[in-house]
Amino acid sequence: MSEMTLVLGLAAAFAAAIVLATHLFRRASVALLTIRARSWVSAVSRILSEWVNATHYSGDAFFSADGADARTVRRRSAALDHLAASFASAHAKSTDWGRSVRDGFSDIRFADANRVPFPFARTMREKFDLTTVVTASDGPRLCDLDGQWSLDVSGSYGVNVAGFERYKDWIQRGWDRVKALGPVLGPVHPIVADNIRMLRSISGLDEVSFHMSGTEAVMAAVRLVRFNTGRRLIVCFSGAYHGWWDGVVAGLGSERRLDDCLTLKDLDPRSLAVIRRRAHEIAAVLVNPVQSFHPNTPPPNDAVLLTSEVRKAEDSRDGYTEWLMQLRFTCTAAGVPLVFDEVYTGFRLAAGGAQEYFGVKADMVVYGKTVAGGLPIGVVCGRRDLMQRFDPKRPMRLAYVVGTFSAHPAVMGAMYEFLMWVTALGRDRQYEVMNRECAAWVRSTNARLVEEGLPVRVVHLGTIWTVLFSQPGRYNWLLQYYLRAEGVTLSWVGTGRCLASMDFTTHDYMALQHALVGATTRMKRDGWWLDATEYPQKEQRMKSRLVQEMLSSLVPTPFKAFHEEVMLRKKDDHHASHNDFGNQMLHLVSSSVFLYCYAILAFDLTSAMCLGLAALFIRQFGHAVLEPDAREKEMTLLGYTTRNKTLIVLGYSLIPLATLVDAGSFSIAAFMQHLPTIAEYWWYWTQFVIVARVVYLVWKFSFRTSMIWYVKLVTDPLTDVIAYFPRRQRA
Repeated sequence: MSEMTLVLGLAAAFAAAIVLATHLFRRASVALLTIRARSWVSAVSRILSEWVNATHYSGDAFFSADGADARTVRRRSAALDHLAASFASAHAKSTDWGRSVRDGFSDIRFADANRVPFPFARTMREKFDLTTVVTASDGPRLCDLDGQWSLDVSGSYGVNVAGFERYKDWIQRGWDRVKALGPVLGPVHPIVADNIRMLRSISGLDEVSFHMSGTEAVMAAVRLVRFNTGRRLIVCFSGAYHGWWDGVVAGLGSERRLDDCLTLKDLDPRSLAVIRRRAHEIAAVLVNPVQSFHPNTPPPNDAVLLTSEVRKAEDSRDGYTEWLMQLRFTCTAAGVPLVFDEVYTGFRLAAGGAQEYFGVKADMVVYGKTVAGGLPIGVVCGRRDLMQRFDPKRPMRLAYVVGTFSAHPAVMGAMYEFLMWVTALGRDRQYEVMNRECAAWVRSTNARLVEEGLPVRVVHLGTIWTVLFSQPGRYNWLLQYYLRAEGVTLSWVGTGRCLASMDFTTHDYMALQHALVGATTRMKRDGWWLDATEYPQKEQRMKSRLVQEMLSSLVPTPFKAFHEEVMLRKKDDHHASHNDFGNQMLHLVSSSVFLYCYAILAFDLTSAMCLGLAALFIRQFGHAVLEPDAREKEMTLLGYTTRNKTLIVLGYSLIPLATLVDAGSFSIAAFMQHLPTIAEYWWYWTQFVIVARVVYLVWKFSFRTSMIWYVKLVTDPLTDVIAYFPRRQRA
């Protein structure tokens, strides 16, 4: 009986081990698959945000970030001053208004701080105030406080699809329909039923929920799918924007740690595999269809336009349609709801939004922006099983999704007017014409830009367009300022995301083309793009410098200040006693040898000291013979003077002499026999000389000063090789 019990116990333990091993293997394989499919850009950017320190270009450094010479720096400086003066003259009232509210209006400060890359921001804020204060609109044109009219391509952040005059009309007519009720909340106006009917028809879904913004509607959609699926994980895709709610902001802009939102790579089959394998965890897959314009990258923004390669966009409708179809099939097979965030694309790409444009149906759709005829709105349309807010089996379990101003009568009135317009017969044709006219403008504008030899191109998705740069540059973000000077109004993301609307006429498109070509021509004339013939390998140099700056910004301020002082001492030392070309070449040779000695010091002290001493003699010959006397200058640098160095070299010479005297023989054989001992004494002498100097500097000045000298001494071979290498000198 006991043997049988033992056998059964072992069998059970073996079976349990197999089950556990299988479970762990599955968990590990899913984890590995997720790691490969996940987009790490957001996570890395959050980490970097904790490390990167503020850096500010000022003076000539502002104008030479791309390695421009002094002549170009002067031309750029004069051009920027002239541009700032023209802004101040043309927009004086708007500027004064902006300054008067800046301290009490954080929204303006935020937008102003995010127009350009942060190293340039301080100087640009000092020179420019781009606060746009407008009092009237006429078609796509806006009038500011100074009476200046400009062509608006901001599209009111996506609201303006049909043209401002239509929205004015819809708001007025909508208010006329509901003004007898006024701002009564709680009870709803009968017009709500008409809006629900039209939204159900457009979305092809069962139920509707009203909210006050796109962000709020996304929050509601996420809460509803979590409640109705019983799962907590939301899948988003790299670069997609779903509003400012911290529950879906995986990257910069939120401090919340996200463990219930997984960001995967767009257009990647491994992401589909993750959805299949983790379907039991996923409450919904959230897609922003505008990502077809710039897959796996955030919405284009001039604030991150550090180099031309940062911004990439393309019209990839066919490829993205295929991706959305695969996503739809995967979600259906896995039982995971597919949610389209159409706050931006809804009613812009087509009358039926992205669902119509790409031909793919979602289980839930979020609308916003334009659907309320110009008033604040957020809408969630979804399948009936996903829109439930209470659990009939568990009465205490509910999805708390409410809003004081949801279904506001004024909003519902304007929404009714818009929906009646967008669902009218022939509206699809109007969308086709709008998209076709924008496409024709893009082709015509690009042809003109090529003809003029300008390093700018335009790409579009429907009436959404952005500016790309075909030539490397660190100042591409400046184009937004030149466009403003040409009478074009942009949003705070600059040339990253611009919009056309149905009220753009042929004249408006021609004026926009003229402004874009004129702004780019003026910017090129002012020297903001370096000539490839004058600056060979400029792209590599810009990238190298940018990497150096980014790495430098990771260094804490005290260490950065220390490094700057070390490099300043090196520069002063160069000017004091490294002017002769022959001496520089001797330093190049000796420093190369020193670097080799650093590498072998730990395991071959004898060779390291012999080679190092020979290099030191070469180095000192250059100082003592080739360079003019610079003792006074060297004294101010706190290091060794030429006389000190000569005495130190003399000390190295006396060591082998004393060793051979002690050995009683001055033959070469005796020298070679005692060379390891001599090298060891040389090493001790080196340490004594350095430590003695450090102690002296601590006593005479401070510990920090002594460390500056010590770090400079130890790193001199490396910086000398960099400074005196012939190719570097020619550059």
